[in-house]
Amino acid sequence: MDDHLTPTEERDALAAELALGLLEGQTRADALRLSLSDPAFAAQVAAWEAKLAPLHDEWADAQPGAAVWSGIERQLADAPTDKVTAIEMRLRRWRAGALLSGAVAAALAFVLITQPVPTPTPAAPQLAVARIESDAAGPLVLARYNQSNGLMQLRIHGFEPGTLAPELWVIPEGGTPVSLGQIGHAGEAEMTMPPPHRLLMTEGATLAITMEPVSKTPHPAPSSVAVASGKIITI
Repeated sequence: MDDHLTPTEERDALAAELALGLLEGQTRADALRLSLSDPAFAAQVAAWEAKLAPLHDEWADAQPGAAVWSGIERQLADAPTDKVTAIEMRLRRWRAGALLSGAVAAALAFVLITQPVPTPTPAAPQLAVARIESDAAGPLVLARYNQSNGLMQLRIHGFEPGTLAPELWVIPEGGTPVSLGQIGHAGEAEMTMPPPHRLLMTEGATLAITMEPVSKTPHPAPSSVAVASGKIITI
């Protein structure tokens, strides 16, 4: 396997090492002179500094112990010259590859961190509720409406049996009352809204109850004032 760096790889590794501050002594001095005399090399150094910028101050410095360096020195002292040269070349190749892959990962991480996160679209409300009551201690109806299937559930209290029956109306803001049909005097009840009426069951609309003559079909308009009313709240 050829462990020698190509001239392009050698130059790029040198620029990366200078940007990271890995060079020392004469090698660092030579690299600094090259960056001053060669605009293209200076641009490479600047490019590496920009690539590695997201890593700045991310991790605390960690220095290897003295035993690590002394061990390396002993191994190099005992190794043949040609083997030392091969190790150095392999180290340069590893540094070049590691720096490139690390810079790409850092750049991607920087983009992911700094890119604005899209604000999630809130889910449409699925339930609406209303407390339909009078000013005094009179009738009370608790309404729970499922917007996904149009089902209205009612709990009814306080209507005295008589010749008139409570009729439920929805009144859009600024609109006219629309009958949802008559309900019982007490207990629990359910009704499924026809599609046109579902559009009226919105936040801020009013549910009201008037006392009307008994009828199997909704009345076109109320014949008396409301005995109880309440605003729709979506949840």
